[in-house]
Amino acid sequence: MIETLENARKYGSISLIIISLLMIFVSGLFFGITYFVMDVTDDALQEVDCVIEDNVYVGSCQDLFELSIYPFLALRDILIWFSFFFIFALVIGLLIVGYQAGNSPVMLGVLILFLIVLTYIGIEVSNIYQSMLDVDVFRSMMTPFTVYNKVMINFPIFMFFTGLFSVLLSLVNWQKTKVNSVKDLDY
Repeated sequence: MIETLENARKYGSISLIIISLLMIFVSGLFFGITYFVMDVTDDALQEVDCVIEDNVYVGSCQDLFELSIYPFLALRDILIWFSFFFIFALVIGLLIVGYQAGNSPVMLGVLILFLIVLTYIGIEVSNIYQSMLDVDVFRSMMTPFTVYNKVMINFPIFMFFTGLFSVLLSLVNWQKTKVNSVKDLDY
C-alpha cells in the first residue's frame, strides 16, 4: 500500500487511473479463465472412476478426489465475489486518486481532459469485450460473472461516471476552505 502511494507520487495519478481501468478489464478475464478451468477440471474428474485397493482411507478415485481436490474446486464460486470486490476496490481507489488530484488546479484541468480521453478508450475496450463475447467458449466462460459483464458492456458509461465522480471529488478538495485556522479564531 505504501509502495503504491509512493509510485503514485512518482508516476502521477493519471497513470494510476489508467492502470486501474486496465486492471478492471484484465482481472475479470483472469477470474473468468480461472473459473472456467476449475469448472472443466471438476467435470473431467467426475468422469474418472477407478478402484484403489489396500487403502484404509479411500476405496476409489472419487473418494480420493472428495478428500483432496473437490473441496478446492468448490471454491471457484468465490472467484465471482473476488471479481466484484476487485472492481469495487478499484473504483474506490479511482475516487481517492481523483480527490488527491484536486490539490492543484492544473491537475484538475488535466483530469477533466483525461476524462474525455478515457471515455473514448472505454468505448474501444467495450467493443473489444463485446467482440470477444461473440466466441461461444468465451461467452460460456464469462456467464457466471454478471457484474463484470454489465460493467464491461457498459464500460464507457462506467468510466464516465467514475471519472465524473473523481472530478467532483477533486473539485471538493480544491474548493475546501481551511477551518479553525489560527487567524480565523483570532478576534
